[in-house]
Amino acid sequence: MSTQAESTTRLDRRKARTRAALVDAARRILAERGTTDVSIQEITDEADVGFGSFYNHFETKAELFEAAVAEALEEYGAALDRACEGLDDAAEIYAVGVRMSARLGTMRPGVARVLLQAGMSYLSSDQGLAPRALRDIRRGIEQGRFKVDNPYVALASTAGCVLAFLRVNLDRPDSFDESDADALCEMLLRMLGMTPASARAVAHRKLPPVESA
Repeated sequence: MSTQAESTTRLDRRKARTRAALVDAARRILAERGTTDVSIQEITDEADVGFGSFYNHFETKAELFEAAVAEALEEYGAALDRACEGLDDAAEIYAVGVRMSARLGTMRPGVARVLLQAGMSYLSSDQGLAPRALRDIRRGIEQGRFKVDNPYVALASTAGCVLAFLRVNLDRPDSFDESDADALCEMLLRMLGMTPASARAVAHRKLPPVESA
């Protein structure tokens, strides 16, 4: 490899490390503070990079935080996928996603704050939790587990309920326990057309372990 090529490769690696440091800093700010109301100086200080480095990678704070939210939710969504690898029932896979996501306020409040920061905007994302929930709803319809005419209606209803649950849980930590997360899932499964008995059975099965995201 030529000296110039080696120099270019080192520069690319340095740029990648700086960008990763900025995204990680934004993720920590979201997880710990639940807000994007910080200055660029605070972000670069948290990332331990020079102020001017910010604009080599992002034009605005909003662009950085969008990247941070997308990365965090994609990691969590991938962890859910891995946890469900041995499951065939689309209703159960959907239920794992709902039950674990509803538990985030207690188990992983940092991820919950990231999800709430994204809000309904994440419904149109091609990464993270929304496309996975839509996939599971469609599979549930194909398998005859769900009786839904429009899967996007089911997706919007699911997202609205889970986000509201997390908001209340973070604001009032004593309001819910783990059984309430399962009760929410049972209600959603019934909304999707499952019988009360089937919805209850699926919503209270043993959860697979989900690795830290």
